[in-house]
Amino acid sequence: MYILGIHNDEDSGVCLIKNGKLKDVVNEERFTRKKLQGGFPVNCLQFVLKKNKISIKDIDYFAYGWHGRQNNYYEYINKLFNRLILCKIQNEKIKKLIFERLKVEFARDDLTFQNFLKAAEKFNIPKEKTHFFDHHASHAWSAFSCSPFNESLVFTMDARGDLKSSSVSKANKKTGIKEISNNLSFDSLGFLYGQITHYLGFIPHRHEGKVTGLAAYGNPNKTKYIFNKLIKWDGKKIISNLGYYRPFFTNLSLELVKDLKKHSREDIAAGVQRHCEKIIVQYVKFWIKQISKNKKVNICLAGGIFANVKINQKICEIKNVKNLYVFPHMGDGGLTVGAACQLNYKINRDSKVNLKNVNYGPEFSSKEIYKSLKLFNKKISFYKSKNLKEDIFKFLTNNKVVGFFNGRMEFGPRALGSRSILFHTKDRSANKWLNDRLKRTEFMPFAPVTIEKLASSCFKNWKKTDYCSKFMTKTFDCTDDFIEKNPAVVHVDGTARPQVVNKEFNKKYYEVLEYYFNKSNNNSLINTSFNQHEEPIVCSPEDAIKSLLSNNIDYLIIGNFVVLKK
Repeated sequence: MYILGIHNDEDSGVCLIKNGKLKDVVNEERFTRKKLQGGFPVNCLQFVLKKNKISIKDIDYFAYGWHGRQNNYYEYINKLFNRLILCKIQNEKIKKLIFERLKVEFARDDLTFQNFLKAAEKFNIPKEKTHFFDHHASHAWSAFSCSPFNESLVFTMDARGDLKSSSVSKANKKTGIKEISNNLSFDSLGFLYGQITHYLGFIPHRHEGKVTGLAAYGNPNKTKYIFNKLIKWDGKKIISNLGYYRPFFTNLSLELVKDLKKHSREDIAAGVQRHCEKIIVQYVKFWIKQISKNKKVNICLAGGIFANVKINQKICEIKNVKNLYVFPHMGDGGLTVGAACQLNYKINRDSKVNLKNVNYGPEFSSKEIYKSLKLFNKKISFYKSKNLKEDIFKFLTNNKVVGFFNGRMEFGPRALGSRSILFHTKDRSANKWLNDRLKRTEFMPFAPVTIEKLASSCFKNWKKTDYCSKFMTKTFDCTDDFIEKNPAVVHVDGTARPQVVNKEFNKKYYEVLEYYFNKSNNNSLINTSFNQHEEPIVCSPEDAIKSLLSNNIDYLIIGNFVVLKK
C-alpha cells in the first residue's frame, strides 16, 4: 500500500509511505534552488515516482495536511464566538481587526486549496482518494509518529494554520492522538516573533533564527513591559491584547512601533525571546499538571515555533518532562509526513514509523558523481581518495573549509552530515569570517557535531535518550572544558546546539568524525549547512560543485572524490 503525503504551500513537498514504512521525504526547494519554495511540488512528485518505479495510479491514498477545518466548523465557530466576547465585541476597532485576520486567512487558504485541486486534476490525482487533515493535527502526528514514545503530550505551535496558532494533544501508540485544546491565530506567538523579526529588518517566517541569535546580546528586562502588554498567559490560556497587538507578520500597530523605537535591536530581540520562553513554559507546565497530575511525561513538539532551540531547552528543563522529541522538520515542510502518518493510522491503525535518521532524499552513485565532475573539468580538478578520513583530517588541520556530500540528502532545515560544511572549532573568529564567506548575517556561533562516546564530556547532563541532539533541535549547557577548547561553537550564554552522531545514524560521517577526534585530541567540529545565505542546502553534485566554485568551501568531498578549484 502506498500513501503519498503532499503539501503545496510554502516549503512544499512530498512524503511516501509504503506498507507503513517511511520511504521518501523531500521538499521542492532543493530542486528549484529557491528557499522555502511554494506551489505544487512537481519535482518532488517526479522524483518519488521515478525512484520507486511507480505511477500516480499506483498510489492508494493521498494525504494533505491542511484544509481539514471543514470537519470541525462548529468547534471553530464556537471558539471564535467566545473569543469575540472575551475581547468585547462592541469595540469596533477590535471587531474590525478580527475580521481582517479572518478574511486574510480564508482568502489565502482558499486560493492555496483551489490551486491544489487544479494541480491534482492536472496530475490525475483522484479527489476521492485524497484526505484532508487539520494543519495542527498534521504537525502533531509528525512529531508523535516519528518519536520513540508509546505515550506523550504533543504540543504544536506556529503562526497559524486552519485558524489555530497552537494545540495540545494526548497521544497513545494504540489509540492515536486526541486534541485537548488549542489557541486561535489571534493569540499567536508565531506572529509575534515574526513581527519582531520584520521590525528588526529581517524577513519574517524565514529569519527568526537571527533574532534568537541577536537576543543573546540584549537585556530582556528593558523591553519586557512591551511584551507583557502584547500577549500573556492568563493562567489557563495564551491571550493577546488585540489592538496593541495585531496578529500579522507585518503591519504592526502604531502604538507598538512607538514603544519599540525607544530600545535597541538587541534588547528588543532579548525581550521577545525571553517572553516567548516564559509563556510557552507556563503553557506546557499547565497541561502537564492537567493531564498527568504532575507525573513525569514525554513531550513531542512540532510547528515553526519549535525551530527555536532555546525554547526547546527551556521545555526540556521543566521538572516533570521525562524526555523531549522535536520533529526534525518542525515547520510546514514537515506537514507531508504528519498527514501521511495520520492517514496510515486511520487506515491501518499503525501510529508509528521508525525514523532513525532524516536521510530520505536523493542520492547519487559514483558513476553519476563522476559524470557531473567531468562537466566542470575546465574549472575543477579531482581525484579518487585512497584514504578519505586522512585527507579530511589534513584539510581541517590546515584550516581548510570542507564541503561534505555523502549519501542520501537529509530533509528538514538542518544539515546533519549528508550535505554539511565542516571546519574545526578552535578559531573563535570563524563565526565572523566564515559567515561572511557564506554571505550570512548570523549572530550565533556555528553548531558543533560530536559522537556519542564523547558527548557527555561536552554537554552537561547529556544522555543517549536526548533525541534532540541527533537532529540539532535543542541547545545544551556546555561543560567548562568544552567552552575553553571549542570557542567557535559556544553561544554567549555557554550553550550550544549540537548534533551527536552514532554509527547507526550515518556510518561514513561517524567514521570521519571519529578519525578526526582520535588524531586531533579534540571532541568537536563545526557542522553548518552546505549552502550560502538565502540558498537551500545543496541537493545534487552540480549544486555542490557550484558552491565550491563560488568559494564557499576550499575542498569538496563528494562520494569518494576530493575536488578543488583549478
